[in-house]
Amino acid sequence: MDPRIQRVVAIIERDPHQRLSLVTLARTAGLSSSRLRHKFKLEVGVTPTLYLRSVRMRMAAELLRDEQLSIKEVRARIGLESDSYFTHLCERVYGHPPSRIKKR
Repeated sequence: MDPRIQRVVAIIERDPHQRLSLVTLARTAGLSSSRLRHKFKLEVGVTPTLYLRSVRMRMAAELLRDEQLSIKEVRARIGLESDSYFTHLCERVYGHPPSRIKKR
């Protein structure tokens, strides 16, 4: 894998709760946003934005199941600001709202 793409993957995995825009990630990789998006998708299989969302949702599911955190605390820990968007993502990715994931 291209070391620039590896660097972006590492940043996403290490700090998914940070504000990681495509522009920020592209600067880190020393690429334009469009070039990063293209190379990342070729090497990882999804765009950087989708990869970040996937990492955040995996982390959210773990936090909802393993810790005694409120749903709002989990949402904040994964770097999302909107409760409704978090609920939307949970339903889209897992087919359930965060409250249902928390009860499992």
